[in-house]
Amino acid sequence: MTERADAMCITGEFHSDTADRYGRAAAAGPRPSRPGAVVVDDVPAPCTALAPSRQEMDGLAPADWGRLEAMGGFIAAHTTESALRAVLPPAAHGDAAESLARHTRFDHGALLVFPGRIDTALAELEQRGLTAAPTVPSTVVRSHLAKRYRVPRERLPVVITHVKTSADRSMELFLLPSYSAAAGVRIAEDERSRHHQTHLGFRVAEPDERVLGLVWDTVAECAGLAADGGGFNPHQGKAGCTVLYFRGPGRMSAPYRWPRRLEILAEGHHPRILRRHRENI
Repeated sequence: MTERADAMCITGEFHSDTADRYGRAAAAGPRPSRPGAVVVDDVPAPCTALAPSRQEMDGLAPADWGRLEAMGGFIAAHTTESALRAVLPPAAHGDAAESLARHTRFDHGALLVFPGRIDTALAELEQRGLTAAPTVPSTVVRSHLAKRYRVPRERLPVVITHVKTSADRSMELFLLPSYSAAAGVRIAEDERSRHHQTHLGFRVAEPDERVLGLVWDTVAECAGLAADGGGFNPHQGKAGCTVLYFRGPGRMSAPYRWPRRLEILAEGHHPRILRRHRENI
């Protein structure tokens, strides 16, 4: 069960001293606390040496470029099975990872980022040699944010784009304009330090009811991950896409320290598995 990781051309595109500094801090996640202490996640300090230009304010912040670089490095370095072993709890290694690798493939790594303007951020990606697919509206992540931050859905115009990193991999970016909600600054700071929406996505090769049921059982029963939302997005793919999010305890190993969070994607609408998933939230 081996898989050759395709070489990526994007690693060097993100490289800068500022991005490196923000990327290391963002990828590191919260620092361990003393017993009984209150955990406070670190938020990288903004650079105040120079006032940002209008384009920088409209585009992606250095903190988000650093996070993109960290995710790009992870995607380049992992196969389907090694990515599963990285995101699943240590106790689930072995049979669960091997079983999931037989029925899914590592499809993408995902981040929520906060440009001033969507079009400026897409132009910046293009300037760095990273072609982004046309954006589509988000449904699931938008609902997650509305619930977590108690912001009306209509004030959260989240869109999705994919940046190709290899023939069969991409980086999935959820873009929320930083000016779009009264709680926008609070959302950005919380996401950059805690990585709530960061996840690894695995696409089901043959999304029929039997295989979807087996994948769900493996993730929830064998690996011990909890259902963490999901839904059907009619805007993704030719026939829409069913997405199932799961979350495990703790965080991935250093240097990433992202939540143990994965997404199972299945082409088409699969209401039966969605009902089962929602019943277990």
